[in-house]
Amino acid sequence: MFSNSRIFPNSVDQADAVRVLGRAQASELGPNIRLLVWNIYKARRSNWLSDFNDLVCDRDLVLLQEAVVNAPSDALFGLSERCEWIMACSHQQPGSGVITGVKTGCVATVDKQRVHRSRHTEPVVKTQKLLLETHYKLADSAETLMVLNMHAINFVGVKKYVDQLEQLSYALGHHSGPVILAGDFNTWSPKRLAHFKDRAERADLIEASMTRRSKVAHLNQHLDHVFFRGLCLTSVESMQQIRSSDHAPIMATLTLSPAH
Repeated sequence: MFSNSRIFPNSVDQADAVRVLGRAQASELGPNIRLLVWNIYKARRSNWLSDFNDLVCDRDLVLLQEAVVNAPSDALFGLSERCEWIMACSHQQPGSGVITGVKTGCVATVDKQRVHRSRHTEPVVKTQKLLLETHYKLADSAETLMVLNMHAINFVGVKKYVDQLEQLSYALGHHSGPVILAGDFNTWSPKRLAHFKDRAERADLIEASMTRRSKVAHLNQHLDHVFFRGLCLTSVESMQQIRSSDHAPIMATLTLSPAH
């Protein structure tokens, strides 16, 4: 008889929760910030690498969900001389040893970072979801940019979902400068979406609205979003022609507001 430890993922120890990969080419961001947000479906599909290389080549900031480490793609991040990648680790698959979490890459060196783990776990597999907080220095500004890369908890009731949003509100409440909040928010129900938008509005965040099709697999709701504050949105696009994940990548360009 198999034990649960041989079937279900194992939580990553807090002491090993963050990996730093690659090397940034700059010390600060701006005035333009070219952004990619993508749940990469654990890089499972065969054409993922080609799509990723095409998408990331000119990006200044990249937020990935269902990112992996201890995987065949490690060299792509570890040997990077353009971006520094901060990987927040959630759980490890038995057998393969692959670790899953969220990963933020930037052409500028991280100034500080923090990982917020959901207090509740998803049922059966007992995995936690993550909010990765990173800060970057900005060109011609005394302020830093807070980047929040979130993969919200799924398959739980609204109360447990809102509990993770409390962590988001806490992070936002401790930063008065520019913010980019993006990721897979698992907003597959009207109640979840309403709670998320309420938290964003309280923090004076604006959603980057875009034209896109909903998916039956996501209960005809959009799960991936970009919110921002203290920046101007120049462009945003859902790359729905990309099929190497079950989520469409989002490309956006933001610029520092004149006040910053």
